[in-house]
Amino acid sequence: MAQKLRKTFQPGDLVLVYNKALESQWGLLFNRHWNGPFRAISQVDNGSYELEELYVPKCTREFSASNIKRFYPRGEIVHINSELGNESSEESEVVNSILDEEEIENDAESD
Repeated sequence: MAQKLRKTFQPGDLVLVYNKALESQWGLLFNRHWNGPFRAISQVDNGSYELEELYVPKCTREFSASNIKRFYPRGEIVHINSELGNESSEESEVVNSILDEEEIENDAESD
C-alpha cells in the first residue's frame, strides 16, 4: 500500500490545524474545521510539529503532521505583542486619529 507523502514545514511557516473533535458531533456542518493560524516552530522526532499560536506568544503545542496544512494569508499578518504598554507611538497615533474621525462623522450625522 502506498503511503501519503507528508508536507514539510519550515520554522516560521503559517499553518492550520484540523479540528478532529467536530467529526464525532452532529449538527456542526458549518463550524470551522481548521483552527489557526499557527506558526511552525520545529519538527519533532516522531514527525509531528511544534506549533505556536500567533496571538498568544510562548503558547506551544505539538500536532500530528497529518492534521496540518499550510495557511495562505489574504493580507499582512501582524504578530500581536501580549505585554501591555508596548504600543509604538506611531500605532497609537493612527488609532487615535481614526477614532477622532469617527467621532467627527458621528457628530455631523447627529446635527
